[in-house]
Amino acid sequence: MIDLKQNYQRNENFVFRRIEDETILVPIKDNVGDMSCIYSLNEVGAFIWQHLNGILTLSEIKNMILTEFEVSAKEVEFDLNEFIADLNAIDAIRRVQN
Repeated sequence: MIDLKQNYQRNENFVFRRIEDETILVPIKDNVGDMSCIYSLNEVGAFIWQHLNGILTLSEIKNMILTEFEVSAKEVEFDLNEFIADLNAIDAIRRVQN
């Protein structure tokens, strides 16, 4: 389980793009997009990604999600935990030391 008091920052080696109604993350290696590793984000995933700025805590992002979307706090915590774990697994984010 993740610590909701923790801050995370996006890895600048990932490009975030909206193409029509799809949002994607593409890892960049040697100034070239790795097209074999494109990650598609849903609306909530894109919202989280945009707010992983190293300043906001996961708890603050969770509260923003609860305001923006019609979901329960329990569901947000579960999904946020899984999404952060997935982003960590592909090295798309890093924890910011408080």
